[in-house]
Amino acid sequence: MALRIYTLILILSGLFSSACSKPFPGGDEIILLGLLGKTRYLFVTTSTNTGNLGGVGGADLICQSAKTSEVPSLPGSALEYVALIASSSRVPGGAGWPLFPNTNYYAMNPSETLIFHTDGSGLPVLPMNNATGIPGAGDYWTGISNSGSGYGTGTTCSDWMSANAAVDANNGSPNQNTETAFDSGFATTCDTPLHLLCVRN
Repeated sequence: MALRIYTLILILSGLFSSACSKPFPGGDEIILLGLLGKTRYLFVTTSTNTGNLGGVGGADLICQSAKTSEVPSLPGSALEYVALIASSSRVPGGAGWPLFPNTNYYAMNPSETLIFHTDGSGLPVLPMNNATGIPGAGDYWTGISNSGSGYGTGTTCSDWMSANAAVDANNGSPNQNTETAFDSGFATTCDTPLHLLCVRN
């Protein structure tokens, strides 16, 4: 009797599994749920670099290395973190932009703190949620121009490939919760070592 019941269960489970299509073949539903539930974090590197970051790709590698060596306890893998900089291939609110629309961004300092949230274009809403802005110990490269009326691509050390003192780029400042966090109002020459602002993508 027990053998018959076990056989019937096996037959029925086979029928249901073949009759019902899997909405996300290969276990992709787990990946999708992970993406939907991912908390986005940011940090400012303690290391500094001139404006020759090796392009946007080089800047991302710097953030990934800093995630591993400087903030290993921050959630997510190193490969998830990229540089929040503007360039010809990373336009604020447009192509290649690493911030997601209508999303909260947090820092761990030491507890989880909401720093800012983005609008429908993925641009930070100002003033920030955190009254003291982005935690950090020094200015960071951004290439972002923000006059208070909107974000744009400013000067970028020749798309982050130049350390020439005759070339400059926009930078942001930590502990500011207005546009100064992304555009200090003064361009910095590209031979100056600055930090990077990194975000979880």
